[in-house]
Amino acid sequence: MIKTAMTSTTRIKRNKLALSLAATLFLSLPMSQAFAHEEHCEIKDTELGDMMKYMKSELRAYNKSFNSEDQAEMKEHANELLKLSAKAEQLTPVVISKASHHDANSKGEVSADQKVKFALYQKEMQDLNATFKALSETNDKVEIEALLAKVKQQQKQGHNAFRQNCK
Repeated sequence: MIKTAMTSTTRIKRNKLALSLAATLFLSLPMSQAFAHEEHCEIKDTELGDMMKYMKSELRAYNKSFNSEDQAEMKEHANELLKLSAKAEQLTPVVISKASHHDANSKGEVSADQKVKFALYQKEMQDLNATFKALSETNDKVEIEALLAKVKQQQKQGHNAFRQNCK
């Protein structure tokens, strides 16, 4: 009977230990993911990010000029958007440049996957630049509205594909 009591006590201790270990592992999982996410977002301010913020500001100014029907201001903002998008095309988004840290074989070299992603990014920026060029060349309200809708769609598509998510 004493042997049974010890075995029962030992089982209870083992079960409590297993339960607390499982709870600790379960509760630490979200924390480890948070640290992994934090590591991914170590670079928050980049030249490209700053340029995109400036483009957003210029696009808002263009919209404001469009609503007030100020053709000279619209032209000025459209030309600035053209310059910014051409410069941004040459920069590499962090999500592409940091992709190599997941590649065990990486030694600072650009992977084939990164080259493909960068080519897609450049294509998106070229398309955006073409839209800005069309904006700078037209005075037709209907066409401008269609082009602004296209810019919005391109912006959303580009952000989904290339923007680092650090919220």
